[in-house]
Amino acid sequence: MKCYIAFPEGVDFLKWKARDVFSQQKGSVLIIVAVTLVALLGIAALVVDAGLLYYTKVALSNAADAAALAGVQKLPKYPAEAQDVAEAYAIDNGVCEGGVTAEVLADGSTIKVITSKTVSLGFARVLGFSSTDVKASAKARVGTVKSAFGVVPFGVVWKPEFEPPEGQGMEPILQIVKYSPHTKKGDDIGPGNFAALALGGTGGRNYQDNIKIGYQMTLEIGDTIPTIIETEPGNMAGPTKKGVNNRLAKCQHDPPCTIDHYVKGCPRVVILPVVKSLFASGRDDVELRGFAAFILKEVDDDGSVWGWFIRMATEGDLSNKDDYGVVSYRLEE
Repeated sequence: MKCYIAFPEGVDFLKWKARDVFSQQKGSVLIIVAVTLVALLGIAALVVDAGLLYYTKVALSNAADAAALAGVQKLPKYPAEAQDVAEAYAIDNGVCEGGVTAEVLADGSTIKVITSKTVSLGFARVLGFSSTDVKASAKARVGTVKSAFGVVPFGVVWKPEFEPPEGQGMEPILQIVKYSPHTKKGDDIGPGNFAALALGGTGGRNYQDNIKIGYQMTLEIGDTIPTIIETEPGNMAGPTKKGVNNRLAKCQHDPPCTIDHYVKGCPRVVILPVVKSLFASGRDDVELRGFAAFILKEVDDDGSVWGWFIRMATEGDLSNKDDYGVVSYRLEE
């Protein structure tokens, strides 16, 4: 028995069918639109909020790096001050108070800075995330330099009195860095020597040029085998006077640089080799131990040179050798 569907009179079957299909499609489109909208909001959250988080992370990282490099300059002598300087520097670079911590590590020469910020999210709220914490960290280490470029050829033997103890109100003492016959102490320096060094060659002209512009090669402390350099025998009064006076004349600062006020990079500021001993006979070998910095004050007619010891930071690889005042800083992470 066959069954037939009867349509009301005047109803066109094809039009009725089209309306039915369209009604079904309309429901499907609404579902698709809803799903697509959620996906678009998710993408918007990813693009906008992820961009905001990335920008915040970069800013916090830069602030942490700068703070670590600022604080490490107080190490290893002033750990508490190093922490204070690092935290203040981070705040000056846009980190909120309470969003930075600085810690000097057990080695006494490394400082770690952690910066953080709570970031309010925008589109990600639709997905249930209202905020998140962003953190960045940096470590910086200070150490004595392993090498130096442009050193001036006056060999110094380290003395504790170069650097007065802190907190005792003692002024730096003017030190002699190159001797002459009337200032030389026989027990400290061997016969025929007055603390002049032969770097990259011998003779008065080479020695004088090394005073004027610094030795134009890099001197490096040996890791296992000591670095040996030669002395330049003789008083060398003439080349010493010409070389030192040339440097003093190039200081164009007003007033001229002294221990109380000086400009880093001034020709008066020199790096000198620290040697194990100057008790050498004639032209002889001495062992390089490190580097010390001085501000040149004057040279007399006999070739004696005086200056003040200073601590100074310069570029260069770090070493684990003794600290003679010339140091370098480096980010560790």
